[in-house]
Amino acid sequence: DWLFTTPLLLLDLCLLAEADRTTIYTLIGIDLFMVGTGVAGALVRSGQTVRIVWWAISTGALLVLLYFLFETLSEQASRLSGERAGLFARLRNLTIALWLCYPVIWILGTEGGVGLFGLGV
Repeated sequence: DWLFTTPLLLLDLCLLAEADRTTIYTLIGIDLFMVGTGVAGALVRSGQTVRIVWWAISTGALLVLLYFLFETLSEQASRLSGERAGLFARLRNLTIALWLCYPVIWILGTEGGVGLFGLGV
């Protein structure tokens, strides 16, 4: 599911920002790496340490992706008109805020081993 939805969300933000192709491909590539390593962490059954390593790699990719969103894509969006620039900033900030929740919920949930949240979260 996330292999399709998160790149589409990023593509929408990139198109709104009138980003160049290099930025679009970079963001989507980082995103696919992030999702792939997150899936690896969720599927690994060989031990908690290995799962945490995959989580850390995925979270590192998320931080790189958010940096690109906040810096590179925002720089390209700075050419936008007032209303469109405001819409981009709101959607970017919402995406960043929501996506930052995921690694926290993962590590506190059953996947991360703390077990604070159940499988239904």
